[in-house]
Amino acid sequence: MKKIYIILISSFLILGLLSRCSKTDLTASYISIEEDALEMNMTNFNLIHETNYDAEELASIASQKFPDVWIYVNGQSLGTWELPCEIPILETDSTIVEFYPGVKMNGISTSRPRYPFVKGCKVKLGLNAGETLQVNSIPFEYYPETNFELVENFEPDYNQYFESSDSAGVSFQRITDPDEPTNRIGVIALEDTITEFEIISTPLQLNHKVPSSVFLEMDYRCDSEETQNFYVGMLIGTSTSSAITHEPLVGVNTSSKWKKIYINLTQSILRNQTTATSYRVIISGAKSGTNDIHLYFDNIKVVFL
Repeated sequence: MKKIYIILISSFLILGLLSRCSKTDLTASYISIEEDALEMNMTNFNLIHETNYDAEELASIASQKFPDVWIYVNGQSLGTWELPCEIPILETDSTIVEFYPGVKMNGISTSRPRYPFVKGCKVKLGLNAGETLQVNSIPFEYYPETNFELVENFEPDYNQYFESSDSAGVSFQRITDPDEPTNRIGVIALEDTITEFEIISTPLQLNHKVPSSVFLEMDYRCDSEETQNFYVGMLIGTSTSSAITHEPLVGVNTSSKWKKIYINLTQSILRNQTTATSYRVIISGAKSGTNDIHLYFDNIKVVFL
């Protein structure tokens, strides 16, 4: 009898659990995010960061291209999503959703970390099972500790941050963007007998601190349909040698359309921090054929935290 009693109790428990499970609604709600929904909120930037950037510089600082968004729902990670995306969420009603932007590090599609310089955007959303909520704007703010060592937007008539370091004397020319007459951009012109270039930045001042993250960010394109490349590296001056160490970092494939790249300078700086007396960014390249080519750049920034 005892065995039968145990079996009956077990059966009732199982039936109760099955009945309870059958009532669970697993219908998902959805968040839809467009490709351009992620943006920078620059309100009070100068006040918060104790800077005096003008409107053009602020626009350059705000210029971003975030291909991914990292999602947290009620504190739980839902992973990384490539934009545009539609994200299924089992929670409904009033739900806390937190967003973080992601980037392609060094232009590599398989290396896609979170962008380290901004706060997450946390919002409370009303979600309904089986319905899709369109999120049109996700604003982010830079951490107050974020510094912009270099902001080159090519608006002034003189080269602020870069100069030629080779005998050809090729550096940025400042022109009006033919596709956007209200904007100015920089161009490297490889014409006639000029086949290559090498330009360096002014020394980077990192406020005498050991940074946790340092990125070089830039927009670029080329007017040639042929495959062209340029290269980005660091020039390291040290207290132990009069020679300058050149550390190549990234080779960049050009495009006829504007692209943005995020280049990680952090490890180059950290591994040289005990002996380095100066850091400079170097950008160099050469045309691959005989035709004249023009490399265009905009919104070159060095940002660190």
